[in-house]
Amino acid sequence: MSGETIWLFGLPCSGKTTLAEGLVGPSTVHLDGDYLRNTLNSDLGFSKEDRTENLRRAAGVAQALNDQGFDVVASFITPYRSQRELIAEKVEDVSFVHVDAPLEVCEERDVKGMYEQARNGEIEGFTGIDAPFEEPAEEGVELAVRTARRSEEESIKEINGELGFKFDPSHIFIGRWQPLHDGHRTIIDSAADNGKDVVIAIRDTELSEKNPLTAQERRELIEGVYEDHPNVETMIIPDVDTVAIGRDVGYSVVSVPEEVAEISGTETRKQYEKSELLAGQHLEK
Repeated sequence: MSGETIWLFGLPCSGKTTLAEGLVGPSTVHLDGDYLRNTLNSDLGFSKEDRTENLRRAAGVAQALNDQGFDVVASFITPYRSQRELIAEKVEDVSFVHVDAPLEVCEERDVKGMYEQARNGEIEGFTGIDAPFEEPAEEGVELAVRTARRSEEESIKEINGELGFKFDPSHIFIGRWQPLHDGHRTIIDSAADNGKDVVIAIRDTELSEKNPLTAQERRELIEGVYEDHPNVETMIIPDVDTVAIGRDVGYSVVSVPEEVAEISGTETRKQYEKSELLAGQHLEK
């Protein structure tokens, strides 16, 4: 399952990074322009050519993460239309969001004093001062968010509402799921069938007689079961020793009927392995 990318672009200090951080969910990676400038792209300057190369590399990273099933929210100035066209060519599933704020508002928000330095000639090629920001054509963006008029919460809600990007789970179920059986389903379905956003976290246990399926095999099985539930996501997590349940900290245990609680994972595994064995023998014939 491939991920998707939302590309936030706009003037410096328009609010891109703030909105990006508010959109990050359990399987989302935030690609930030400042961070990449200090790491992967530290060899690049601020000429138009270097800016374009900076974005080309970022788009490559975004697509690589999408290919591995991660969603990406990217926050880059991306001042030229040609650069946005390049990104659209490099990233298969990308939505552009123009984070739109007037220049004077961006200057007021600038706690680093970058705009002042640019106006004083201390910084050259600064977008909005002595380097252009090309306003997008309407057909070039999925959404324009005007952060001078709307609060951070309202802007994030608008992006979520229009693009349906953020996944905000209210229930997280952690287990081995070796394999997923009716007892597990009863617990998970109690939330999933009621429209709750659910994350099924799969412990990456070492292979053994008790844990015969790899984490990826279990993930594929679970995704097959819940393929018709857009409100259910899966993720693989490192193996854990303890899942703590505290009083008045928001954790709860779902009650299930006694006949469900008595379902044996070991017996389910035996039935599953027997069915796999029979299927293999049938194929050999």
